[in-house]
Amino acid sequence: MIGAILAGGYGKRLKPITDHIPKALVEIKDNYTIMDRQLFDFKNIGITDVYILSGYLSEVIEERYKNYKDMNIHYLREDKPMGTLFSLSNLMKNINEDAIVRNGDTVTDINFRSFVEFSKSRDYDVVMYVTKMQSPYGIVEFSGDKVDNFREKPELNHYINAGLYYVKKSAFEAFFRKYMEKDIEKSVFPYLVNNNRMGVYCEDALWLGIDSEKDLGTIKELYKGREDTSYGYLKTLYFDEGKSIVEYYIRSGENVEIKSGKILKIGSGTGYIENDTDKKYSKGQVIRTADTTLLYAYENTIMEEISI
Repeated sequence: MIGAILAGGYGKRLKPITDHIPKALVEIKDNYTIMDRQLFDFKNIGITDVYILSGYLSEVIEERYKNYKDMNIHYLREDKPMGTLFSLSNLMKNINEDAIVRNGDTVTDINFRSFVEFSKSRDYDVVMYVTKMQSPYGIVEFSGDKVDNFREKPELNHYINAGLYYVKKSAFEAFFRKYMEKDIEKSVFPYLVNNNRMGVYCEDALWLGIDSEKDLGTIKELYKGREDTSYGYLKTLYFDEGKSIVEYYIRSGENVEIKSGKILKIGSGTGYIENDTDKKYSKGQVIRTADTTLLYAYENTIMEEISI
């Protein structure tokens, strides 16, 4: 299995930031770019060969990742934008195994291991990760002429393409058919859908497409005090005179070790403590650790660790 990142766009809505760097190299915290996070995701599930499908300012990407953490980074460069269909069919010519393909301007906390396992266990040739659509506007709820409620940009009961795909070798031939359109959303995907060869993967996790300065501001705020880890992330919410509050995000199927002298407040998710499946934790529970404690997550978990 290989990883592939679509990173050829101009990032026009992020100008002037993207005047001298491609969008994939925009920093989401100091010296930590969108692509750094994406490569971390790949490395975390054992992918060592990654293809960067680049174009605009490709040389800047190549300079940054010429010797990157025991990963083999390959480049397929376009001299001018040719569309995602060309980019991916070009990728298929150079590989002979399944691929995780993702847009180069997104950050997500989904469990990639679960995504891969789900995709492999289904008969679909391509599996797309979908995420709930957030309304770009505040929603007004009313009866008659009376306003009952106002919800600021809520999640809607609709799902959008999150720009993340598991593509099996059995799908490759679909990328070499004759199409009128240049983008996969208007060519390959409709063909696969019409032939019942495409499925979806859903998971309630952070996903953000970084397409504007507002999006960039949002992700930078989320990354204040945050460190990505193999199990999810930890984020310092408060620290003063040795006392602290740290937020943990543990993906389903992952575990984290908590040292003694902490109070744990479970905000969401379920799991169990140490190796005793009877010691379950769930949303709203408070746990005091007397010694080193290992927490395993049954489902994505958010908790706060409070030092005492």
